[in-house]
Amino acid sequence: MIEFSRVLNVGSALLFIVAIMGVLFGLMFLLFVPIEEELIGVTVSEIRAFNTNVMDAITVRTQFGGLFMLVFGLSGCFIVLIPYRRGEKWAWYQQLLIPGLTLFVQLIIIYINSAILPAYFLPVTIILVIIWLVGLLLPVKEFLS
Repeated sequence: MIEFSRVLNVGSALLFIVAIMGVLFGLMFLLFVPIEEELIGVTVSEIRAFNTNVMDAITVRTQFGGLFMLVFGLSGCFIVLIPYRRGEKWAWYQQLLIPGLTLFVQLIIIYINSAILPAYFLPVTIILVIIWLVGLLLPVKEFLS
């Protein structure tokens, strides 16, 4: 049986939390298409009455975003549970680049559009960035030594 380092286990668990959040948000956007009616000032039925193609485009775009988050969340779960815990260097670089770029771009977009997005997006994203950083930097000696 393979002995895993305690630091790698903690880092893997923290990155697993980030990946699970990606899966949960992906499922939410893929299945439920949340639209904040009070923020945009119109209801879904008013959008459909104006033009059904507009509402269909909003739905498809939201579902594609959800599919993107779901796929990357599931792949992240797999990578942090097996190769990352084993200390494989490529898994550390993958967790640095893909979730890192995704989270920071997401943080910038949410910060810029914070006035028109639900209030929980910005704090949740900041918490995920912090968890991701700790999960990535805690076992850095194990990977880069």
